[in-house]
Amino acid sequence: MSGRGFGPGLPTEGAPVLLRRNGDDLVIDGWPAMPVVAVTHLAASRRGESLLLEWDDAAGRCAVTLDAAQAEKVGLGGTAKQPRHDRATRLWLWGTLFLLIGLPLLLLALAVGFRGVFIDGVTAWIPVEQEKQLADQLWPMQKAQLKLIEGTAANKAVTEIGARLVAAKPSPYTYRFHVAEDRTVNAFAMPAGYIVVHRGLIEKAASAEELAGVLAHEIEHVEGRHALRGMVQALGFHALWLTLTGDLGGGLAGEGARQLAGLHFSREQETAADQGGLARLLKAGIDPRGMASFFDKLAQEQAAMPDLLSSHPASSERSARLLALMANVPRQPPLAYDWLAIRASLIPRDKR
Repeated sequence: MSGRGFGPGLPTEGAPVLLRRNGDDLVIDGWPAMPVVAVTHLAASRRGESLLLEWDDAAGRCAVTLDAAQAEKVGLGGTAKQPRHDRATRLWLWGTLFLLIGLPLLLLALAVGFRGVFIDGVTAWIPVEQEKQLADQLWPMQKAQLKLIEGTAANKAVTEIGARLVAAKPSPYTYRFHVAEDRTVNAFAMPAGYIVVHRGLIEKAASAEELAGVLAHEIEHVEGRHALRGMVQALGFHALWLTLTGDLGGGLAGEGARQLAGLHFSREQETAADQGGLARLLKAGIDPRGMASFFDKLAQEQAAMPDLLSSHPASSERSARLLALMANVPRQPPLAYDWLAIRASLIPRDKR
């Protein structure tokens, strides 16, 4: 078989050689430095209609090209594995593809599959003292968007009932209760004990017990760190970075203030706040049926008034579940508040 040899003792552009198979050896004529090569040392690869045979010699790398069809006739086409540099190239290509495509997809799948675990872990990682610092920086930003009502009988009732509920169980937080001039039927809890009740909610409630039910629910959101978790969820890896760097004051506060307005709690968080609020009402000696009756009232009217308790979607199922839990609970004495006077205290003096 005729071919062309490349390697030690031959010109750079190669030289014609004759090859013949002799048992397990390949005899090469026309290449004085390389008369015989063991077939088992050859690495073969196709190059179109040609076959490239390569091997290593003490003098350097050697190669011969020949017609693939002729090589097959003498059993040279299937002699060898792919050249080592081809295998290395393939491994490099597969590794690069994995780093560029496979690894990001794997990380994305892990992030989606374990997102809840990641969020819970970051939230738990934030110390209570840092949460308090965060809340103290968040509150002025939130307060600037509110028109607060102060010095009314409604303020006194909200603060007193809230303090009674907080005292029912140990808490690491100092609670501050506020009333906002807002006709929507709503209340919301910020991290570390800031709770705001809208005027519209107090006007909608039929008794102090109904107000107490809402406050107990909001306190449980604080104790469960639900607002903080929602901020971490919205900020994702940025929250983790801020936690690691300790920049929970300026960094997380600035970003978190933009997230609070659209924050909504999950079904699981709402259920936990309902059940925890019920237990808190019982510990405080307040009849819990006010919580169920208020949520039932919201569920009945929500279709007509979609802004009712907008951060906590109401449902008749929630009310029914609460009523079932308190079926055997004895009734408590009513709270000693003149509810009509409390509601009237929110009416501006010039409109009374």
